[in-house]
Amino acid sequence: MENTTKTLLRKAILEAVTAENDAAALELLNILNGVAPTLAPAAPAVLALPPVRQITDGPAHDYHYWVAFIRENFIPFMSANGRLRFTSHELLTWLENNPALTLTAGDIEHHATGREVWRNGVSAALSALKQRGILNAPAFGKDYEIRKPALSGSN
Repeated sequence: MENTTKTLLRKAILEAVTAENDAAALELLNILNGVAPTLAPAAPAVLALPPVRQITDGPAHDYHYWVAFIRENFIPFMSANGRLRFTSHELLTWLENNPALTLTAGDIEHHATGREVWRNGVSAALSALKQRGILNAPAFGKDYEIRKPALSGSN
């Protein structure tokens, strides 16, 4: 490398340091010292949406499946986060984004109303959990409360 080039690089390094651009200063210093410049690894892309959910062949899950899934996964999740109250919308959103949940082809079929079949199964499961005393909610309500005895595994 020519002396003029080295002098210009040193000036550029000083300008980068003065401008508090440490990355540029380091890169210029590496060039001055004969170290081959390396490309900084690209930051991993941040996913704005959850990955596409996996769909398996088969009939729709019945409400017994949804009762078990809610009891074994959602209720412990909520209680672990210090929450005993939730809305049906929160539950449905949690289910839609839960990577442990695999829906079937029957689950994603649509009723005449346009609503996916699995959502009706979840609604029936919430009613069953109310009848069993695991959840409290007013009739036709969308706000639910997890009863404390249900957390200990009774019912």
